[in-house]
Amino acid sequence: MENDIFIKIYEEYFPYVYRYLYGLTYNHQTSEDLAQEALIKALCVLQSPNKSIKSWLLTVAHNLYIDHIKKNRRLDLKEHKLLDQINVQDFTEELILKESTKSAFILIKQLPENQRQAILLCMINELSYQEAGEILGISISAVTNLIYRARKTLRKLRRNINE
Repeated sequence: MENDIFIKIYEEYFPYVYRYLYGLTYNHQTSEDLAQEALIKALCVLQSPNKSIKSWLLTVAHNLYIDHIKKNRRLDLKEHKLLDQINVQDFTEELILKESTKSAFILIKQLPENQRQAILLCMINELSYQEAGEILGISISAVTNLIYRARKTLRKLRRNINE
């Protein structure tokens, strides 16, 4: 029965954890490895159903990312395979979705790391500012400030591309 719960958690939350880690590492293999490690640690939290599993998993993913950075000072930024896993019926829609997702990640990649983490947690993974603040170890107002600055920078980057 616990295996069924773990499979359900894996299928539901793996995309969130993977997207967050990919947005930090821009490396498919590293993101996948860290996401799987975070989900394996989820076995420990299955006994406390009050806890937000999504928030907890992203906290674990964040901590694993920090550990990974400490171990490997240089990250290899390669093309990702996340976009190849998107299932859309119409080829045209799939192409548009891939291009817009790729464009978004390219813009997010240019943000300072603290802004990038806040955007990935709040905008991409839909966590509250409070949950993001707990994961990053900062106040809600600091998260709000990071999101504000990140949005401002993203708007400027998008304008530069359109010009």
